[in-house]
Amino acid sequence: MAQSYRILLAEDDENIRNVVSDALEMAGYSVIACEDGAVACRAIQSGGAFDLALLDVGMPGADGFEVLALMGRECPGVPAIMLTARSDEEDRIRGLKLGADDYVVKPFSIRELLARIEAVLRRSPERPKAVREVTVPHARLNAVRKAVEFDDGTEAVLTSREYDLLVYLGTHEGRLVSRDELLRRVWDMDPRLVETKSVEMTIVRLRSKLGQAAGCLETVRGQGYCWKTGRGE
Repeated sequence: MAQSYRILLAEDDENIRNVVSDALEMAGYSVIACEDGAVACRAIQSGGAFDLALLDVGMPGADGFEVLALMGRECPGVPAIMLTARSDEEDRIRGLKLGADDYVVKPFSIRELLARIEAVLRRSPERPKAVREVTVPHARLNAVRKAVEFDDGTEAVLTSREYDLLVYLGTHEGRLVSRDELLRRVWDMDPRLVETKSVEMTIVRLRSKLGQAAGCLETVRGQGYCWKTGRGE
């Protein structure tokens, strides 16, 4: 499970940071280790993609709550686990309101931490991710204009729904996404309460606008859709 995940670790205690980083890498994760909150903030703002953050609450430069708030603005949907020596209820409530997915109180065992990471990652496959993670072959997304700009100078202007659909599938590259999930996450509809062909029709229109990149949008009959660019092969 760990092999495809990248974790941002922000911990100012060097010993803890090294132990946790080594354990994560031994478990198969890729680690971005930051020695304080300010470094973590710069890593987030630089656009480096990651799948989960481990944030120490009490750090110099910017504490874990500040880093978590920045994540909410820069990379919404990326899960976070807070590492803290504090057991105060108000701190836990503050973190949860800012979007933290879990708390691990120091001292903790590495086995417990790994188990919590796996649990959070299992719960988060449908969460929205940042647009910068979307890969369209020989093209790039323009979030302001909601357009696909191709390397040959041409472009395809998308409707808001087409753009949101492409972003959702692209940020979940390689994962089969069901029609019901798309209705919930992109259309904000309860699939149990509506009968609509909107997903299918939008898929057709999106394919027609993507040109050669349309081959990345696969339909698995009766199951859903999958965005595959072949990167990493």
